[in-house]
Amino acid sequence: MKTQSNKSSLITPSFLSAVCLLFLSMVLTASPVEFPATPAGIRAAEILSLLNGTFSRSAEDYIQNDYAPTFRDAFPLAQHQQIFSTTGEMFGKMTLFKIISATETEIRFNLQSESRSAGLNITLRVESDPPHRIAVMGIRPGQPPVERKSEMETNPVSPGKKSLPSVEKNTGLKDVEPEDLDRMISAKTEAGEFSGVVLVAREGEPLFHKAYGLASKRYNVPNRTDTRFNLGSINKSFTAVAVLQLMEQGKLELDDPIGKYLDVFPGDIAEKVTIRHLLNMRSGWGDFWGHPSFQQGITRLRKVSQYLDFIKDIPLDFEPGSNFQHSNTGYEVAGAIIEKISGMDYFEYIRKHIYKPAGMADSDSFDRDGPAENLAVGYTNINPADPEGTGYLWENTYMLSPKGTPAGGGYSTAADMLKYKRALTGNRLLSPEMTRFYFSGFNGRSEESPEPRRRYAAAGGAPGVNAFFVIDFDSGLTFIVLCNYDHPVGINLTREILKIYGLDDG
Repeated sequence: MKTQSNKSSLITPSFLSAVCLLFLSMVLTASPVEFPATPAGIRAAEILSLLNGTFSRSAEDYIQNDYAPTFRDAFPLAQHQQIFSTTGEMFGKMTLFKIISATETEIRFNLQSESRSAGLNITLRVESDPPHRIAVMGIRPGQPPVERKSEMETNPVSPGKKSLPSVEKNTGLKDVEPEDLDRMISAKTEAGEFSGVVLVAREGEPLFHKAYGLASKRYNVPNRTDTRFNLGSINKSFTAVAVLQLMEQGKLELDDPIGKYLDVFPGDIAEKVTIRHLLNMRSGWGDFWGHPSFQQGITRLRKVSQYLDFIKDIPLDFEPGSNFQHSNTGYEVAGAIIEKISGMDYFEYIRKHIYKPAGMADSDSFDRDGPAENLAVGYTNINPADPEGTGYLWENTYMLSPKGTPAGGGYSTAADMLKYKRALTGNRLLSPEMTRFYFSGFNGRSEESPEPRRRYAAAGGAPGVNAFFVIDFDSGLTFIVLCNYDHPVGINLTREILKIYGLDDG
């Protein structure tokens, strides 16, 4: 199969979004694989040491002196440094698992977390002449090679069971005073470490709901509890629910090939990629951020069909089903299938079949260039004019496409996201059987879906965007943090809040 060469840079918006999805907890065993004694292999070992925080020099010193100037100067220093701090936070200590391919000047390898079920695929290219500085480095999430025992083996349920479980309550849960929570978040806001809205609810009823920071620094407009924030990849949840709705109606099966509904793809892709692959990010497609058609047309992309016009020509990176890779591309294709089957515009379908029955009146994929009101402006430290990258001073308006898509970028409020939680767990969007299937990750057959894991989490991240949506089934608590600063600001705050409530952040 033809594969797509990886020429991605060190940090892309898709990577920031991708890392949000991969901090799940399971332990992997280390593998005795070693890097080859080639220029590329030596540099790869150094990068692993930097990621693990064990290298003898600082990341800043290494970036300044051991990155080729063209690569080093393509991004602000702060953006280069962020990859090391973010990876440490989200993946913990990493171990070399597999060398995928290697030459003297290029190496592709897989790293695995020692403490979490997560991995990274890295491509590294160095200059041919000494000192062999790093010329290109691409990082993508990769599927852990050792998978845990299936939920059906460890937690079987009767196919006839009709509702989400009544789980034993978390005995370590702490009582939290709203004033204490507000004091902590306010301190972070005053220190320039947070801007957004925080909502905590128990059994669907708000316990804490407050806004912090500014929706517009240019006009000094404060965030409000009803301010609409960019959700990033959390929009993928709406796309997945829409697909399952159509499945319930008998209009598709998850193992149908995409060519059954869309006739624009080459034969091997049309026949091998299934709808399940799209939802599980196992299609072989990654993200399209670096595609010329996306980069050149980013200000004009407002319809699913416009994305499909260039996605149809993107080759796969691996055999469908054989690996995992964060994939905005796959969810764009899922959106196109929703349009084809329903005969409706994707955005209209979501409004009618997700937002309306859930009562989400303040949610939509608003056009940021249009008249939509009360949208928080995203603020980023990623700007070539600001090498220090502090203070979240730069608007992200021209860094993202102008309208959300099936893969992400729509807007919502914290209150609307709580309504979504109520509608989803209350079986108002899907049947009880299909709701369990959603929370189990679309694996196996819907009628044999296991009980959901103790916690469901969805995250979105991009420059000036970080949203986190957590349902803890053990405690009955829901945590919603919508933030208009870079990833991982919102996620880090959510993890602190979880600890305050006596919950771990796994």
